[in-house]
Amino acid sequence: MSTSLSMERGVAGPTAPSGTPRLGIFLIAAAAVAIELVVSGRYGYVRDELYFLSAGHHLAFGYVDQPPLTPLIARIGSALTGNTLVGLRLVPALGIAVLVTATAAMSRILGAGRRGQLLAALAAATCAEYLAGMHELTTTMPDFVFWAITLLLVTRLLASRDPRWWLAIGGCVGVAMEAKWNIAFLAVSLIAGFVLTPRARSLLASRYLVIGCAIAVVIAVPDVIWQASNGWPNLDVFRVLQTQAGHNRATYWPAQVLFTGLALTPIWISGLIWCLRDERARAYRPAAIACAIAIAAQFVLGGKPYYSGGAYSFLLAAGCVPLERWLARRRPLADRIKPVALVTAAMIVSGAIMAPIAMPLLPARVLHTMPLQKINYDLAESIAWPKQVAMIAREYHALPVAERGRTTILAGNYGEAGAVDRYGPCLGLPQGYSGANNFWLWGPPPATAINAIAVNFDPALLRKYFSHVRLVATFWNGLAVSDDEQGTQIFVATGLKAPWSRIWPAFRDYA
Repeated sequence: MSTSLSMERGVAGPTAPSGTPRLGIFLIAAAAVAIELVVSGRYGYVRDELYFLSAGHHLAFGYVDQPPLTPLIARIGSALTGNTLVGLRLVPALGIAVLVTATAAMSRILGAGRRGQLLAALAAATCAEYLAGMHELTTTMPDFVFWAITLLLVTRLLASRDPRWWLAIGGCVGVAMEAKWNIAFLAVSLIAGFVLTPRARSLLASRYLVIGCAIAVVIAVPDVIWQASNGWPNLDVFRVLQTQAGHNRATYWPAQVLFTGLALTPIWISGLIWCLRDERARAYRPAAIACAIAIAAQFVLGGKPYYSGGAYSFLLAAGCVPLERWLARRRPLADRIKPVALVTAAMIVSGAIMAPIAMPLLPARVLHTMPLQKINYDLAESIAWPKQVAMIAREYHALPVAERGRTTILAGNYGEAGAVDRYGPCLGLPQGYSGANNFWLWGPPPATAINAIAVNFDPALLRKYFSHVRLVATFWNGLAVSDDEQGTQIFVATGLKAPWSRIWPAFRDYA
């Protein structure tokens, strides 16, 4: 066995079990992808997906509330798959395969044998927040994937002590910055992890780290330039998100247990402890420290509980190393049931329990009596969009023909505006406009549009800028499911009092 290969398998060196169960890992990954695809067509688009579909038709180097990668994926995915919901969710489904294989690969480098690698793969496949994050095309999907890939590359750097890995790490962080700015927390935490670990500190004194940082900056700079040229709108979004900080902190630690799963929590905790205390894991301590810092930082800053979810790919991988060794010392129960079978069953059961919360497995009507959307907000935000747009179309076509040409569609949030963009053309609706996030930059409505069908607006705002405002409909999803659209009011507003170019700033809503 070569020295480099021995180091890559972990500090345990030649005593580390050899081999990679490629077929087993592939089957676990394939099963996870299949589960995602089977349920990908249930319910409907989540509001963020509708927004990204619209953003994909306005490609740019940046957007008010996220970098450009996710809208680009939405544009390509919808074009290649006929603008179908299942097609849009193909890339996210493949993302869980990346998480499974990356977690298994990290466990192998850390010293896990075949059984440990399979357990690591299964842990990623049954992790509740991975199942939820890989179900839909939002910025969470590439964020989790790039966190896992970055941690895998860092693990290889620590195993080989070859500083050239900094180049790949820099490239990965740069691309991740084009998906979600959240990767910056991991990058800073990794530097802190290296600084706090004497054995790894020397790896920071490398020109390859400098070059890697330069690569990351070059890839990320177009979005930064876009933000700067548009007055840093992301700061307004951050300020709004910060209003939820108190609630996020109150639910943060219980969510870390719930979102990973009851069976997986002891594994990732033991992985962190093993890396921090076991001499055989000392080489990988910087990555463990970085994961701990990233998770704690989101709590301190009041970030949403899933923001640090990508860190669990490494911690689960690490936890499966001592778990495998512990299982090897245990005797079968009743001389027949192997302990590894019990652990495997516990992972699967844990994933199965959380699956109805992570994905739309249950009929949508069930959300009325079992409000699972209180845990996973997106469940209820993915129902009845076509019905809402049909109601808007009904009110639009009820107008006299002469008035329709002077009437625009105004939406209060980007989900409603995205739904009008997605379903409206088939119903004869004109383009939708909104003051929400990037929709505001794509506005205002045409100057000739002196009337509007307005969805989900404060009537006082409408009366300020229109001569006549009347309520014409109230939207109910028909399932008695509580969500942000239930009870939304639809108005017809006529007689615009001032040109759109003058009043459009009053409709801006960055959140």
